[in-house]
Amino acid sequence: MARDDRKRVSMSTDTSASTGKGDSFEELAEAEKKGGGNILGKLNARIQGAIEEGRSEDALRDVRSETATATASSADDLAIRRSKSVTNPQRMTVPEGVIIEGALTSSSETDVAGKIDGNVTVDGTLNLTASALITGKVRASVCTILGLAEGKVEIDEDLVLGKGGKITSDVMAGNRVMISGVVNGNIQCGGKLELADSAEVNGNIKARSVVIHNGAMFNGTCTMGGKK
Repeated sequence: MARDDRKRVSMSTDTSASTGKGDSFEELAEAEKKGGGNILGKLNARIQGAIEEGRSEDALRDVRSETATATASSADDLAIRRSKSVTNPQRMTVPEGVIIEGALTSSSETDVAGKIDGNVTVDGTLNLTASALITGKVRASVCTILGLAEGKVEIDEDLVLGKGGKITSDVMAGNRVMISGVVNGNIQCGGKLELADSAEVNGNIKARSVVIHNGAMFNGTCTMGGKK
């Protein structure tokens, strides 16, 4: 499956806290000192000067207004700069042709089209395209597999194994499992397990309910029942 033009990366990737690097408090304070701080200082000096020179109340009111406006502007600028220092988790993508040697952990929706020589853990939806290859354990909330998963597959909710997809180890899913590809291993399902006409399962099945369509191949024992 490896190709000469593939990019090889040796890493342990964690995208669970995808935050941008923002200004430190020291930098913000320095910026305020250079920017808003100097403005406020000049305006305060004008107020003091107006008092000392005995200017009219209207003149003092105008200067105080300018001071209030500058203060609000400085505070808004500071809030904007701080908000830009934090970003929401982005969609994670491993393109075809990329090989990751090590574990991959993500807290956002993840698409894998390349190869990962290690475990994959996703706190969310995981999509493995037809070109994907995972050699380690796969764990996710929801998962669709169109490629090859060689390790154990553990899914909190729903698992879909598409036509052409293959799993060569045991499978566990908390809710629904739809199999249209090949599974060489045992399957445990907390809800409904459905084998499409293109499915092939070589292993034992344990599920709340099972539907096997005409044309599906199943070699093993089947256990059903239990309260949800």
